[in-house]
Amino acid sequence: MSYGGGGNSYNYRDNARLQEQCLAKQQAIEDSTTESLRLVQESLNTGAATAEELHRQGEQIDRTHEKLVDINNKVKQSEHHVRGMKSMFGAMMNKFRGPPKQTTPPPAKIETVPTTNTRPPPSGGSSSAYKEPERHHLDTDRTHDNLVQIGVGVRGLKEMARSMGAELDRQNAKLGDVQTEADKANLGVGKVNKDMQKILNS
Repeated sequence: MSYGGGGNSYNYRDNARLQEQCLAKQQAIEDSTTESLRLVQESLNTGAATAEELHRQGEQIDRTHEKLVDINNKVKQSEHHVRGMKSMFGAMMNKFRGPPKQTTPPPAKIETVPTTNTRPPPSGGSSSAYKEPERHHLDTDRTHDNLVQIGVGVRGLKEMARSMGAELDRQNAKLGDVQTEADKANLGVGKVNKDMQKILNS
């Protein structure tokens, strides 16, 4: 009887030790998913700030392009008046041709980058703010919720990256238009200045 009782005591201690090990592994998994979720949230916040700055940069490029188009329109008007000043023939040609047509820059299509609601919602559908999980044992639901939120966050990062990539492509193309308009403005202003010098020196 004594031997049997000792065996039962041994089995009890062995089972308790195994359960303790399982609890420790479960806690490690939960801590790992919680840390991963925190990193995903930090990435979403950083991406949102980057997207906002990228949007402001795009608006600035668009304004620069519009100003250069306006400058070139004014340069065309100046060339028109200079031709009229050069000779009577030039004035007659101006009347025949009429004033030059002004160009209007097409409306900029800024890629909208999602910046709101960057925090992945809990899987239960609650809109409450994210809170650090409390310590507990064998709470597989918490680990599952962390994994679901990580998945939502990763999908949000993927969509954010796609939108920012499209906006960067648009801005690169617009920068090419800005360079073209700047070159036209430099050539036009130089030609007007040269023609004016000829008129003043004649």
